[in-house]
Amino acid sequence: MEQELVQELIAKADQLYVDGDLAAARAAYEEILAAAPGTAWAYSRLGAISAQMGDTQAAEQSLLQAIELDPKLPQAHSNLGNLYYSQGEFERALDKYKAAVALNPDSPVFHENLHAAYKKLGKLSEAVNALKQAHRLNRDSAKTEAKERLTAMRASVKRRTGCFGTALITLLLTAVVLAAIFY
Repeated sequence: MEQELVQELIAKADQLYVDGDLAAARAAYEEILAAAPGTAWAYSRLGAISAQMGDTQAAEQSLLQAIELDPKLPQAHSNLGNLYYSQGEFERALDKYKAAVALNPDSPVFHENLHAAYKKLGKLSEAVNALKQAHRLNRDSAKTEAKERLTAMRASVKRRTGCFGTALITLLLTAVVLAAIFY
């Protein structure tokens, strides 16, 4: 199957998953795998769905298959960690969360998962550090998003008001954004 078509089908399946329609999402990912059996992302999502539906054996099989197909897919490691965590296997969960963080150190969710596993294992110093990193990443992401919105607003205002109006409104918008970030 053409890679472009696979990506299109994945986008549709992902939207079903985000919308919470697990049965439809599961069917969509299974359809993808029937047409393109080497799609690690589909296996990872199937694993997450199976876990949410209580089928832990199918979840583990799907997630292990995803990791076998693409060992660098951090979501598969994280999802497998979530499965182990839910089964009380905190050391195994921690190992998978560490793998996810190593593959994508910029994900606050992966650091939050690390925090939870460390906490369950009584490794409080590591838990605090992981949580601090998650908060730092969330804050940095919010700042970046605010700056992008501010830039877009400035461009919009500039088109509408000219130089003086742009300067005045930019000053006001900057104050509002900074207040939102720091308060």
